[in-house]
Amino acid sequence: MNRIIALTAAAALAVAPLALAAPSTAAPAKAGYKVTAKVNKTVAIGEETTIKVKGKVTPKAAGQKVILQQRVGNKKSWKATGDAKIKRNGTYVLKDDPSTPGKRQYRVLKPASNGLAKGFSPALDVEVYSWGRLTARPAGPLQNIEFNGALIATDYYAASLVTATPATASSIEYTLGRKCLQLRATYALTDQSASGSTGGVTVTADGAVRANHQLGVGTVVADEVIDIKDAFRIKFDLTTSASAYAAVATPEVLCTR
Repeated sequence: MNRIIALTAAAALAVAPLALAAPSTAAPAKAGYKVTAKVNKTVAIGEETTIKVKGKVTPKAAGQKVILQQRVGNKKSWKATGDAKIKRNGTYVLKDDPSTPGKRQYRVLKPASNGLAKGFSPALDVEVYSWGRLTARPAGPLQNIEFNGALIATDYYAASLVTATPATASSIEYTLGRKCLQLRATYALTDQSASGSTGGVTVTADGAVRANHQLGVGTVVADEVIDIKDAFRIKFDLTTSASAYAAVATPEVLCTR
């Protein structure tokens, strides 16, 4: 009896490996396209910089299209914004002209074709900066400053910062939160100032002087660009003699948001 039990157990062990080795009925994974991509710039200036996305598709799919997709800020969905044909050697070039400031990502899609599944490139990060009027931002502490247009050398400058009362200390501050790269503005006494009057303007970023100009009637510091990278707060201090009005004319900042 013991011999019969032993033979039965041995037979079961012999059959078990055969059961484990049974072929799988699951369908094999469908092969797909491989897409590489890189950008020419990781920092862009809105409406000035053209982003070029270059890469290669394998297997080659000459004449077929790749699609540029992007998403801005914290958006989760991707949006198609352009396409291009794949060259004979498998390479492609896609272009985009970003305008909205902030973080954005690009990726490239090769749609499914020729029995191959679609393929995506890795996501590529780009930071976009754009010029915007400083006076459109909330102002911090201010003294003797008006938000107004300024007439300088017969030219009109909208959205300017102008001293309200002559011979009175004037200042204004703006918090930028280290999100800006440059400040652009014109500095002068307005055409309302009396002949022979004088003034001055000092621009500081976190307490460090970035610009200092002495002004007289007819003196115009036009479209000066100042580096304010990593500045948390900027401040304008303006001085004038009697019958003089100083202006920071149409100031703009280059910021990511």
